[in-house]
Amino acid sequence: MVKKSRQQIVMMIKPSSSACNLACSYCFYQDLALKRDIPFHGFMSDEVMASLIEKCLSEAERCSFMFQGGEPSLIGLPFFKRFVETVNRLNETSHSIVNYAFQTNALTLDLPWAEFFKENGFLVGVSFDGNARLHNLYRKDSKGEGTAQKVLQSISLLKEQCVDFNILSVVTPAMAENVRPMWNYLSGHGLPFLQYIPCMDPFGEEPGGTSFSLSPDSYAKFLMQLFDLWYENLAGGKGVSVRFFDNLVSMLVGFQPESCDMTGICSVQYVAESDGSIYPCDFFCVDDYCLGNILSSSITDLDAKRKELQFIESSPNKSLACSTCQWEKLCRGGCKRYRNEGAYRYCTSMQQFFPYAIHRLEQVARTVRQQINTK
Repeated sequence: MVKKSRQQIVMMIKPSSSACNLACSYCFYQDLALKRDIPFHGFMSDEVMASLIEKCLSEAERCSFMFQGGEPSLIGLPFFKRFVETVNRLNETSHSIVNYAFQTNALTLDLPWAEFFKENGFLVGVSFDGNARLHNLYRKDSKGEGTAQKVLQSISLLKEQCVDFNILSVVTPAMAENVRPMWNYLSGHGLPFLQYIPCMDPFGEEPGGTSFSLSPDSYAKFLMQLFDLWYENLAGGKGVSVRFFDNLVSMLVGFQPESCDMTGICSVQYVAESDGSIYPCDFFCVDDYCLGNILSSSITDLDAKRKELQFIESSPNKSLACSTCQWEKLCRGGCKRYRNEGAYRYCTSMQQFFPYAIHRLEQVARTVRQQINTK
């Protein structure tokens, strides 16, 4: 077997380009797409699909194929069956370890989709904003109608079919004002794996200019109230996984965070639009950041273009305020996309949150460390 040149490739794929059956007012990807010369590239061809798979498998010992959009399911289930079949065929000689993930609004999911996810070990992320009322504020269909009921039906289906899935929620000002109702709703529906991302302002624009813009104070309030509920459940033996808090505990134990926005520097990844165009990050899929096209570029070519753009090298927050902050080792300057002229938008949020939560986080970390040492 030929030795692979790299340990892992993370390839995020947008098979439906920017197409979506929702019209969410806060959608960051629709905003990015509209800032490109070509907002919508159509559905991915089998030629592009095969090139992605072949180049990834030939290079890496482990390949993570992560499908997002737009809405990836719009291309249809047969595409994903062909994708997995192609991976299995080519991997007979490549022998890579392959993982799949799929982020969806869940409107099109039915039993065949759920069975496919289960059979092929897909980790599914369902976009759902906490409870029906909060969800329907922003996540409306093309007719302007709320979509919570259908999403909840799909969640029930995934649970029935024992599909591994988590919930991804966008933190809006409305959610920050309704943390307990949101938490009670999710925990009441038996959903133990939760992720939250602060709502993103339009690309290249001054933050705070939209109705859904999340202020630093609101985000701090959200984090503190959410932490209280998370810690209360954990202390009561009803642990719920909240990705941000889990990563903080892991960092305090001595591990690196698995969430790229918490590492302090951008990671090496690839985002494939449906025409094969490759970008360095889901949050920077605009023309100026295009690395090349998978049909004509090698993975090495894409890496060279990323290096030329200094995308990773410029990503650490090098402000003096960060370098002298007592919370720098946990905060690490935040995600590059949430910065404006080097300043992290949610710096003051972290300045409020960490003093509030640190002693309890350290207590959880001590317990985890003891559990590790006794194994």
